Amino acid sequence: MTTWIRTALVAALLSPGAALAQGACKADVDRLCQGIPPGSGRIAACLKANQAQVSPACKAELASVARTVREVGAACEDDIHSYCADVQPGQGRVLRCLAAAAPSLAPACREVIRGAQEKAAEFRKACGRDARKLCKGIEPGEGRILACLQSRKADLSPACQALLQ
Repeated sequence: MTTWIRTALVAALLSPGAALAQGACKADVDRLCQGIPPGSGRIAACLKANQAQVSPACKAELASVARTVREVGAACEDDIHSYCADVQPGQGRVLRCLAAAAPSLAPACREVIRGAQEKAAEFRKACGRDARKLCKGIEPGEGRILACLQSRKADLSPACQALLQ
């Protein structure tokens, strides 16, 4: 897999809401990656560069992200080259490009994109109202809405709390 494709996949998977700066990696990001702006896989690169100092829980989360990147890469690399080569990675642009080209995608890639869309719809259904109410004025992208919601866990609806677990 080419470096551009790997970068695009990391950016596509991490930017829309799977921010590593939350959950199992939050303390590691705060400790090891201060001052590094999120987006385009920079936080993941920082954690990888400091792998020896990363907590076991964060290492497990990073391994899960790496597996997902490999799976999406295996399913969508040719389609990214064919339909999204001119798309700048980051903020979910590659995934949106693939979704727009869905009828023309390879079946395996189409299935991966459908799964991502289903997860996004599930998030909107469970947490959309909470995000609109509790995170007004927060600019979407690079995990900012997710971070806002996680910082307000006590105020979330039961459905959103369950999804963020």
